[in-house]
Amino acid sequence: MKRSVIAAVVLIAVAGIGWIKLQESPYLRLSRAIELFGMVVREINEQYLHPIEPGELVTEAIERMLARLDPYTEFYTEEQTADLDILLQGKYVGVGIRMGTIDSMLTITSVTDGSSAHRAGVRVGDIVLKIDSVTITQQSATHARKYLRGPCGTVVRLELLRGEDTITVALRREEIIVRNVSYAGFAADDVGLIRLERFSRRAPEEFRQSLDSMRMIRPLRGLIIDVRDNPGGLLDAAVSIAEMFLPPGDTIVTTKGRNGNNQRVYVARAMPYVDTTVPVVVLVNNQSASASEILAGALQDNDRAVIMGDTTLGKGLVQTVISLPYNAALKLTTAQYYTPSGRSIQQTVSFCPNCWIHRAIDTSHHSFLTSRYHRTINGGGGIIPDTILSYVDQDSIPPAIGRSVIWNFATLYASRLQAPPARLEQQHVLASLAHYLDKTQAERYSVLGKVFQLLNQARQDKWGGRAAEHIERLAQFLRAERIRLLRENARVIAAAVEQEVQARFLSDRQKVMRTLTTDPAVRAAVDMLRTAAYRKYLVSAHGAER
Repeated sequence: MKRSVIAAVVLIAVAGIGWIKLQESPYLRLSRAIELFGMVVREINEQYLHPIEPGELVTEAIERMLARLDPYTEFYTEEQTADLDILLQGKYVGVGIRMGTIDSMLTITSVTDGSSAHRAGVRVGDIVLKIDSVTITQQSATHARKYLRGPCGTVVRLELLRGEDTITVALRREEIIVRNVSYAGFAADDVGLIRLERFSRRAPEEFRQSLDSMRMIRPLRGLIIDVRDNPGGLLDAAVSIAEMFLPPGDTIVTTKGRNGNNQRVYVARAMPYVDTTVPVVVLVNNQSASASEILAGALQDNDRAVIMGDTTLGKGLVQTVISLPYNAALKLTTAQYYTPSGRSIQQTVSFCPNCWIHRAIDTSHHSFLTSRYHRTINGGGGIIPDTILSYVDQDSIPPAIGRSVIWNFATLYASRLQAPPARLEQQHVLASLAHYLDKTQAERYSVLGKVFQLLNQARQDKWGGRAAEHIERLAQFLRAERIRLLRENARVIAAAVEQEVQARFLSDRQKVMRTLTTDPAVRAAVDMLRTAAYRKYLVSAHGAER
């Protein structure tokens, strides 16, 4: 009996020790992993054949590690944390330009209204050759941005290629206030339109001011909220804007952390800022993401708005910004969010197939019901609009010509002008475009460009004259087809070129103002609000049904 008691005690003790080890093992594994990583970095730093900067080595290792998690978890070095200021503060110190890579060249893609770059005449389409003394032509936009950073009030010089001319501009670094609302006005006599570009800290304040400015002119009988191409931003900003349309107690969004823990429910707390009898349409497309989807999902699930456009991106993950030593920061995915009906809108198809996030996200596509009228809505894969406007986002430019060719041609055409033209003569534009298309270098990424590359390769590899003749015949046939397409789509192509040429002289805000008034999606939204079609989805007297 005594032996069995001792054996039982020993068994319990061993089990207890095993349980303690089991509890400690994750921390032990983490400690060992960090120790091992540190030793590898130390040995590389001390013994590798060539000197290695340990900071760069660690930064690259961190970035590679985070790439396995999900596309939205990011590490910011001290030089990059200024990028977070745009999101967290709605402002940054810079010159007011955005850059992107077009045809392997670093190119100005956007100019902020009233900025130093705008005042100096910097144009969309200008190619950046140098920033101060640093040659920057084929560097990434992320890498090039660090050369634009500096103390407020200092000057940076940019060498730009505009068409065939090289120009130099001196730009003063200054505080740039990033606009969340790029346009607020009337799409029709009594239908307001607010174009929301992002959800930074200042977004709710700008949105409220936009509503006030319109209501000072005349009462709103309908409102269009345009979040197309809006990549999102702060969760709290989306919640605050959604709260303006919902009565107290309505759920806006729910977030859940690891294993469904740390659940937090966001509900409307104040009285709505917009009368609940005012009909609302939210315009979305396949680039509306994150906070845009929170806003659209909250208004759709609560039967407060009709969603129009295309199915949204499907980013249902929440990031938390964590401050790190040495002024670095980590934007870490810490939760998944759900719309008021319980939908997860996280897109899983073609979404980072090798990421570990797949172990945590809900891939279900169950049906859900809206809160008031019990309409059926689907979960997973973004916010599906009530009315899909697939025709709106279809590009009318023939793929054989392509938007990139229009972009490059318009940039070259505008470089010869000192001011934006009131109108462009269609025949002259088309003739100039046809001449431009005859240049092989304008065709690098098109089918015809690849045929020319094949012809050159065939000659280099000495395939013989007959092979070259067949390829040349194919090139001639494609050229003839392109001329036919150019003639058949003359009006559409000329209008697209004119719009792009004029855009080279306009700031971001001016471009939005010019295009929204003729936007077919906006026109469709106005028709929805002004006719009985809106009542097909929602009755107008929401307040009476509370």
